[in-house]
Formats: sequence, C-alpha cells, structure tokens
Amino acid sequence: MTKGTAIKTTMLVVIVLGVIILATCLTVSGKKEKGDIYRGGWIWNNWTSTLSGGTGELPEGSENKDFLRCKSCHGWDTLGPDGGYVRRSGYPDKTSRPKPTSGTNLSSKLGMITPEMVEMADGRALSTEDNIMPNFSQTDGLTSRQVADVVAFLNSGPKITDVATLDITQKPVKYTFLNANIENGTDLFVNNCAKCHAESGKNLQIGKEGEFPNGLIDFFRADGKYSEGFHKIIYGEDDVMTRAAAGRLDAAQVRDILAWIQTKADDPDKTALDQ
Repeated sequence: MTKGTAIKTTMLVVIVLGVIILATCLTVSGKKEKGDIYRGGWIWNNWTSTLSGGTGELPEGSENKDFLRCKSCHGWDTLGPDGGYVRRSGYPDKTSRPKPTSGTNLSSKLGMITPEMVEMADGRALSTEDNIMPNFSQTDGLTSRQVADVVAFLNSGPKITDVATLDITQKPVKYTFLNANIENGTDLFVNNCAKCHAESGKNLQIGKEGEFPNGLIDFFRADGKYSEGFHKIIYGEDDVMTRAAAGRLDAAQVRDILAWIQTKADDPDKTALDQ
C-alpha cells in the first residue's frame, strides 16, 4: 500500500466513523425528544402552567389563556365541534373564548400528527384572539419537549372515543360506553375517587360556586362533560387531581367509572351517587 493510498484509507475510515457517530447522536437526541402521552394530555389542558412545563405566565401581550389552550378549539376529545363541544359558543359571538370550527376535528389525523402540525409556524400571534390556531413555534410558545409530548398524546394517548361513541344530535351529547362493567366502575370509584369526591360524589371542587350543588351528578349531566371527565381522570387536571392521585387508571377502567356515574346522572330522581 502506498503512502497516498494509506492516507486516503485513513480519511475514509474517519469519515465513516464520523457518520456513525453523527447517526448515533441523532438517535440519542431523538430518544430525548420522544414525547410522553400523559404530559401531552396535561399540556392539552393548559400548556402555559408550570405543571405542563410552561412558565406559569401567559405569553407577552396575551390576556386570556382560553385562546391558547388546545382543548378550547379541539375539545377534550380532539373532535372539535363534532364532539363534546358541539354546542360550545365562542368568538366572535362570545369574545371570552374561541369557537371550534369544522377544521378542528383531528380524528382523521390521529396517528399521523407531526411536530410541524403542532407548531403551526404560519399561525396567528399568541396575543391575537380569534379562531385561528396560534403559531406555537414563536417566542414564548411551546418548548420542543412540549411539542413532542403533544404529538405523543395525539397519536397514542387514550381518548374517550376508544371506549365510547358520541351522539351529538342529542342534548346533552349522548355517550354510549362500549362493553362497560358497571360493577367494576362502582368499585373503582370507591377505591380511587371517593377519597376526594366522597362515595356520594358530592365533593366536587370545580366550576363556579353553587354551579354543581349535587357534585359529580350535576357536572356529568351538563353537555359534553364525559369527554372532559375522561380526559381529566386519565391525564390529571392540577396539582391535586393528578394522574397518580386518580390511581393511574387506564381507558377501560375510566370507561367503567363513567358508565357507572352515567347510570346515576341519567336518573332524574337521584341526586347523589350513593343513592
């Protein structure tokens, strides 16, 4: 082997090693950015909160978090106006919140969501209030980790549509839980929910004061609340009602709980879960 050939061979080996190292780094980097479906579900609720990896503050110029929350347009069930939010009023009729439009139903895209779709680089400014999706890649928007988490949630996270069908022609929206075990739901509620909500279901710290005098019964009688309830039990809501506090339940277990609650909520003569 000549000296020139040896040098070329050495350079080739270095280049090949460099490519291998780069590929390895990219793979490791990709693993670091692999999203968590449960963090993603929390971000779906409110990505600006510290619990979601946010700063705890709204982006500069923003005044209403409802114009930034993913669920505000896409719904808790990702179905937009074709899900629990079918009758949700909003902008421009009601300026306190956006109004889901036909394009906010993500059901046909689940499993194919990309980071670019979440970032929406050509979206509106974070300080603008209307029905156009924000540009979450701009300053004070989603972090790369939050984007990865939302992608994971959308593509792989449990949704109420995994365990129920929705009839949005009914008011309130009619939920039919598939293959539910009511008896199992009773046990799960007592073991996982009663510690905070009581076996009567009357301890419900949500909504405006006096809005739900009969606790969970009144809450789930309202329009579209099973979509919200499913999401919050699976993913958590705040630092009190966390996924861990709820017992790290899976979709089938939450289905059974909600199906049992539904038997009580649908009975107009019952005002508490223990009756």
